[in-house]
Amino acid sequence: MMLSSGLKLFGYESMMATSGSEALEQIDGRVPDAIVLDLMMPEMDGFEVTRRLRANPGTKSVPIIIATAMAVLDAEDRSREAGATHFLYKPVSLSALADLIRASLKNP
Repeated sequence: MMLSSGLKLFGYESMMATSGSEALEQIDGRVPDAIVLDLMMPEMDGFEVTRRLRANPGTKSVPIIIATAMAVLDAEDRSREAGATHFLYKPVSLSALADLIRASLKNP
C-alpha cells in the first residue's frame, strides 16, 4: 500500500492486489506498463505469479520488479529464474523504485 501511494507522487498510476491470484486477475483485465511484486503473498507466491506472467503472451515482456523483505539466500536468483527483470530488498527507496520503473519502460 505504501509503495502504491508513494509511486503516485512520481506520476505513476497503480493497481493494488492482496494476493497473487488477485494480481493475475487484475492484470488479465488491464495489462500494466510495469509490475511491482512482493514474493510473500497469500494463495500464490511472487515466484509463481512471475512464472505465470512470463508464460502469458500478453505479459511476457512487461518489466517485473520484485520488491521484497523475504530473507532467503537464493530469493534474487529464484526471482530472476522465474522471469523477474529487477530485484530489490525492502525497505525500498521510492525514488530508486521510480527510477528503476522509468528505466525499465525506456529499455524493455
